[in-house]
Amino acid sequence: MEHILYKVADDLFMVGFNPPIAGYESFLSSWIYVGDVTFLVDTGPSVTAGALVKALESLGVSRLDYILLTHVHIDHAGAAGDLAVFFPETQVVCHSRGIPHLVNPHHLELSTAKVLGDTAAQYGPVRPVSESRLLPAETFMSNSVMPVPTPGHASHHVSYQTDRYLFTGEAAGACFPGVLGISYMRPSTPPPFYFDISMQSLETLMELKPERLCYGHFGSFEFGERVLWQHREQLRLWESIVTSEISRGQVGLDLELNVLKSILENDPLVLPFLDMEGPLRLRELFYIQNSIKGFIGNASRHSGPLS
Repeated sequence: MEHILYKVADDLFMVGFNPPIAGYESFLSSWIYVGDVTFLVDTGPSVTAGALVKALESLGVSRLDYILLTHVHIDHAGAAGDLAVFFPETQVVCHSRGIPHLVNPHHLELSTAKVLGDTAAQYGPVRPVSESRLLPAETFMSNSVMPVPTPGHASHHVSYQTDRYLFTGEAAGACFPGVLGISYMRPSTPPPFYFDISMQSLETLMELKPERLCYGHFGSFEFGERVLWQHREQLRLWESIVTSEISRGQVGLDLELNVLKSILENDPLVLPFLDMEGPLRLRELFYIQNSIKGFIGNASRHSGPLS
């Protein structure tokens, strides 16, 4: 499988994967940090495991101190078991809530198939990780990298900070680079989504005043605090749009479609979607709609069932 190795700095590399899934080019990634310690942030799905190993070998990485997982969704952690076999002395770090799903990934695979359909199968099977290899992020300690609890995209989501870099997973949404910086940004808020919790996680990240953000989807961005501010305002806009459409009596599919229409009319960070075509457009439409469902679910918990 094809991959592209991006050198971001002397000590930081991003592996961009091009899996055999239509529309998923330049969408999945892993981060390699080579400094006083060497670690990997997220592994991608198992279908990308071979490409990730090749990227590590091309950098001369023969050992890893840690495999750090932002969360255990299989597009971020599906290859953790494969990498644990290839690096038999490396500890795998994730939130304690994610550990049972890596030890026995059966439920994880079933829930992923329910949400993603055929894409889940194309991501490949999830190999279990021995419990003895897993460390809970809540008690993980290192002088070089610090876990930062960031629930929101998932209740077990963890970001990781070094002195220069902040690895956000999907705590700050999905962000794709353009010619002049950010071209396209959207929330990653699948159900169940809790707006207040996600906003608090963003505030936590902003307080760190990061120099550079490293996204799971997809790329790295300087002026990290500004990027986080943009995403915070985006979440506020989407929440306002959903609240407004609900107040007009919209429900069900009509509500989802009207929210989508209003977002595309009012959110400049999502506008590049209108120029997307083919499988790429279908991919992003799915994730935008799923994020809208998260916002609607959040609103229904505050206002009661929508009928």
